[in-house]
Amino acid sequence: MCGILFRLLQSSNSDDGNFSNSFHKDLWNQLMIKNTQRGPDIQDKYSKSLDNFELDFFGAVLHLRGKSVIKQPLIDDYQNVLLWNGEIFDGLEVPFGENDTICLSTALKNSEKISNEINDNNDVVKVLQMIEGPYSIIYWQSTKRKLWFGRDCLGRRSLLWHIPSDESDSFLLTSVGCKIPHKSEHVEAVSYFQEVPADGIYCLDIGAMLSSGSLGSLKQFLTHFKWDLPFGRLNSTLPNLNELPSTPLESISNPFVPAISSEMEQAINQMIDVLGDSVYRRVFDIPQIGQEDASVAILFSGGLDCICLAALADKYIPNGEPIDLLNVGFENPRIQQTKKKKTAKENDKKKSIYDVPDRLTGRRGVEELKKISPNRIWNFVEVNVPYEQVCQYKGEILELMSPSDTIMDLSIAMAFWFAVRGNGQIACHDGSEEMIKFESKARVILIGVGADELLAGYSRHREAFNQGGWEKLIQEVQLDVDRISTRNLGRDDRIITSHSKESRFPYLSTNVVSFLCSLPMHIKADMRFSRGTGEKLLLRHVARKLGLANASMLWKRAIQFGAKTAKMTSETRGEKGNMKVEYE
Repeated sequence: MCGILFRLLQSSNSDDGNFSNSFHKDLWNQLMIKNTQRGPDIQDKYSKSLDNFELDFFGAVLHLRGKSVIKQPLIDDYQNVLLWNGEIFDGLEVPFGENDTICLSTALKNSEKISNEINDNNDVVKVLQMIEGPYSIIYWQSTKRKLWFGRDCLGRRSLLWHIPSDESDSFLLTSVGCKIPHKSEHVEAVSYFQEVPADGIYCLDIGAMLSSGSLGSLKQFLTHFKWDLPFGRLNSTLPNLNELPSTPLESISNPFVPAISSEMEQAINQMIDVLGDSVYRRVFDIPQIGQEDASVAILFSGGLDCICLAALADKYIPNGEPIDLLNVGFENPRIQQTKKKKTAKENDKKKSIYDVPDRLTGRRGVEELKKISPNRIWNFVEVNVPYEQVCQYKGEILELMSPSDTIMDLSIAMAFWFAVRGNGQIACHDGSEEMIKFESKARVILIGVGADELLAGYSRHREAFNQGGWEKLIQEVQLDVDRISTRNLGRDDRIITSHSKESRFPYLSTNVVSFLCSLPMHIKADMRFSRGTGEKLLLRHVARKLGLANASMLWKRAIQFGAKTAKMTSETRGEKGNMKVEYE
């Protein structure tokens, strides 16, 4: 994981003493600081003059692959410059113990040799198209004077851009934004940075742009190469209703486990293999910080998606190494005020203000994990967030999540930021109930994002089925799959990596996405069954096969409600998630 940063600036704007120079200098310095938070292990920069343009590169590295730290920008013997913020899990060979940045640089250089022989200008696109893994990239192809940049096809890593409006402006690419240093009528802080769309790779022909001599005409030298997606459309096969498992009579109470056909049994085994392989590739070959510290943590509510990841990670992480389960709960003044107004029963046991829904399911979940893997050290990290800390860090979180700017963005970003920071408490492993302070040192965080989109886990999927049957359900899930790359993964990356940690999403391996898209809908979900049974049906069967019977029955609960970050004060009662955040 890295913070990557690039600037293209006209040399005339480097004159001392004018507003333009002061603005660009301060902005660049702030962006370097923000990107260094993402990559604290080593930083470097490189600058190049090209006629009347200045090209500046900066890289900050978080060491997660290979035996030694490789600084960026990485410059090869062709003078090509690589800034790489990503992981290669498949597609290009990365031998055990080797660094994927070096492997990618070599592959790009070798591809350029071949392309020069056959006059092929798409060599960079072809190499990147092969990669399975999350990334954003900035690559200067020196001999062709072209700048390539973009994000993987699912948008799992952040990359922001600022496109210049005139020759006094600069072209910027950065993993994370910052506060705009000077207020000016020429600078609009709110919209200064935008997400680079994750729909392909972009190529800026700087060599051709030199003749125009102006950054104001940059857009006409920008070419977009769309991705060939490595997964197909959803399987639209409709079920034979006579072959579906029967639904229970209304008098039969939950829990209910639908009958498992031979087709379903095969899908369960395949899902365990494919998802297990995705987890394995995301937890092996990670440098361990300390002998007693976990190298991997899981954002853990105890829910279905994350507990399946925990059970699979247990199969591949060395037996003597702990796994940190990060569970966050917030003090919510609005909820506490409501409770005070209610008449307390005399025999009520006093609960902690942090016993939010995710805390309760998390505790039950870790007990279930201990049963299937009693020799593993499971660090259930209770991250308790007082309201005063919410107020203290709100501004920082808003800055990190930008250009995402809704109330829902803030609620989710806040939960992620505090959870991944990992400052909390754990129970002593000596069998006592004593709680001790604990800070998770794990640099890799597994997150269950993607399961709901791929396996029909949202309430809107059930509504679609109720309105239009299987056809409408398939259409709704297809919409969710289509917009994964445009949703919030860039925001999540900016939030999580500000703690010098890396998010990894096993459900969003393109191999897992491809497999689930290939399955008929009735294997993945069956909304004829009640809530807690029909949605994500396949994953519920997987959980039961992994020994997680209790978790297999849990309902979907969004993190902002499970951790209680939504609607924290009485003034926010009428707010809706899609409303814009009001900046103070």
